[in-house]
Formats: sequence, structure tokens, C-alpha cells
Amino acid sequence: MEPGQRHVKGPASPTDEEASSNFIMNCLQIITKTLVGIIYSIYSIIHLAYITIYPVEKSLKNKVILVTGAGRGLGREMSLQLAKEGAMLVCVDINADGVKETADMINGGRTGKDAVADHYTTNVAEPNQVNELARTVEEKWGKVDVLINNAGIVASAPLMENTDEQIKRMIDVNLVSHFWMVRAFLPAMKKRNEGHIVATSSVAAFTCAANIVPYAATKYGVTGLMASLREELRVNPSNNIKFTTVHPFFLDSAPINVKHWEVKSALPIISIPQVASAAIRAIKRDEVIVTVPEILRLLMTMLWIIPQKSADFWRDTFNTKINNV
Repeated sequence: MEPGQRHVKGPASPTDEEASSNFIMNCLQIITKTLVGIIYSIYSIIHLAYITIYPVEKSLKNKVILVTGAGRGLGREMSLQLAKEGAMLVCVDINADGVKETADMINGGRTGKDAVADHYTTNVAEPNQVNELARTVEEKWGKVDVLINNAGIVASAPLMENTDEQIKRMIDVNLVSHFWMVRAFLPAMKKRNEGHIVATSSVAAFTCAANIVPYAATKYGVTGLMASLREELRVNPSNNIKFTTVHPFFLDSAPINVKHWEVKSALPIISIPQVASAAIRAIKRDEVIVTVPEILRLLMTMLWIIPQKSADFWRDTFNTKINNV
């Protein structure tokens, strides 16, 4: 040691006895938390069974509900069914004629203060247009109680047959638009500590299929966005903003005369009204995740648990294949 230097002692190392005591305490804490977790999980399962049999549903009467992609298909059907619940609809779509037609169908000739549906032509993939939409809607309607991010592009083709523009457009509309819509409407919800955000995802977010690589990737993204955003707000114990993510199986698009892809599956294709009804029921019950049909969530979860070869076998057995048209 150099002259004038002081020897500084580092932190004392724990003795073997202290280390053993700490190890035992950590084990006891883990065991205790595990037991509490098991008990709470059993309670949650019983509670889920109870509310399934005796559901408590909130009223949507006079609630201001904004639906994107409302110009046709699922967005239009949800808007029509929500109007029957007594909600006031803000219909949004890039298709000006389609979204106006939806609002006119809801209003049935009513105008002015008697109208219960409004319509806006907006490209939800453009943040400036979304921010302008939020300002206009909140000035006219005061608030948005339920935000339903439903706009999306559906298409199928092998990955290498998609153009760069097609991939970018699908990602922008199906996924990135959710960021712009949430960032535009969430601040007002947080200020009121009240609101409900809904996203239309897909069963594709739980599994995989050939010929829909960009589409499936966007739905995985939407599911992750919603789950993480819910967790972000759940940190606040008093948070009262709800989240619902809807995962439908492949829809029968025949009623709207649009054929996005050809689906071959042992499971039945579901109807647009069926999905809309399930989504609205989930909103009224504050359900976080809903699959249509409901059994799909269990089936898809099992595919994640079993070995990959087994998962491939079951996918081949049920033979869900998507061909581009």
C-alpha cells in the first residue's frame, strides 16, 4: 500500500449461516405466494363460471361509441347493432359513400338533434387526420365512451408475392392506426378516468396459417398492443378504463360481396352478425378477451402447450388453409 493511502473495507460477505437463512426465507416467500396464487386462481375460475351463468351487463344506452371501418362489413354491423342498444354512433371510414350509408341506415331519415349517428371520412393510418377527427368529435359530442378500432385490410398471398406497398399499407391500417387512435382518444378518457377501448384482432393472433403472413403479423401486434396497454394502465389501482380484444375466426364475407380469400377448414366459417353480437356482449360485460366461437381460445391455447409436431398434426387434421383469390 502506498504511503498515505487508507485501506477501505468492502461490504462484508454474508456468512454461510446468513446465506442459508436468506435462502430459506426466499423459498418460504415463493411457496406462500404460490399457494396464494393457486387459491386466487381457483376463486377466479369459480367467479368466471358464476358470471357466465349470471352475467352482469352495463348499459350502452346514450353512450357515444366511435367505430372505425364502419363503411361496410363488421364495422357496419356493429354500428347497426349498437344503435339498437340505444348508443349514439360516430361512424368512421375512408370510404365516404359507405360510411354515410351506414349512418343513414341508423338514422332512418332522422336529421339534426334527432339523429343518433354521425359519420366522418378519415384515413385512420394518417395521424394528422386522426388528431383532427378527435378534435372534431370531442367538440361536437363532448366525449367518446367506447372506442372500437375495427378498420382493417384483409388479403392473402404468399409473402414474396406481396408488394412492398401492400405490406406497408396493411401494417399501417391494421396495426399502426391503433396507435394513432388510442393516442388521440386515450388522454380524454384518462382525464375522466372512464372509457372503453376495443380492438378487432383475429384468431390468427393465436395460431398460424400460410398465405397471410403480413395479416397475421398485424393481428399479433394488435393483441400485444392491447394487452400491454391494459397492463400499463392497470398499474394505477383506481384505473377505470376497460379493454376488450375480439378474436373472430374467419368471416363469411359473402353478404357484402367481397371475397378476400378462400378459406378451407373443418371448422365452420362464422357470420358477420355473429361476431358483432359477441363483441357487443363482451363490451357490455367488460370482458378482456373474446374469441368467436368461444371454444377457439381453449383450442388455440392447447396448440401453444403441446409439442410442435403435435400442433402441426392438429392443424393438418382440421385442415384450415387459406388461398389467395
